[in-house]
Amino acid sequence: MKVLVTAFKPFHKSTNNYSMEVLNYLNNVEKLVIDVCYDECYREITKKFNLEEFDLIVALGETRSRTELTLEHAAKNLASCSIQDNAGILKKDELIVNENIEALHTLVETSCVDDLVKFSLDAGKYVCNNLYFHLLYNYPNKSLFIHIPECNNERNEYIKHAKVIEEIIKRIGKTIWNI
Repeated sequence: MKVLVTAFKPFHKSTNNYSMEVLNYLNNVEKLVIDVCYDECYREITKKFNLEEFDLIVALGETRSRTELTLEHAAKNLASCSIQDNAGILKKDELIVNENIEALHTLVETSCVDDLVKFSLDAGKYVCNNLYFHLLYNYPNKSLFIHIPECNNERNEYIKHAKVIEEIIKRIGKTIWNI
């Protein structure tokens, strides 16, 4: 099974990003760290990779408002936040695509990981949601987004989350592709 996992660079006065730190501890996947930019993050991925070649695409992002790994089931067609992205862009109540779509949901079967993560239908309205919306718009059958909770910059927390993500990938591979 060929898997791509992306993570974000630091943003908004931060010196690290939990998703980027966790990505460092993942094995047997293609990895890409992307910038926290509304208009560039998805393009950055598609410039580097042909996404058709992957069986699964897992995007990682950080959240400081949750205490557990959270697998997002949906992304809204809305960009709106009180902080700028790394390109200095501030979006307020803007559609991601100019279509009559309120939200998109992953079509990846995730019931096999119920015991590993929390589930959410709210990926926020910042760059994480923006990226996930683009992935679901183009690849709903193979795209997932996982939010990493605050890790207090502790190596053991990053490793723990990486192991859970590896198990998620393994279980989904077994369930869907019999791998």
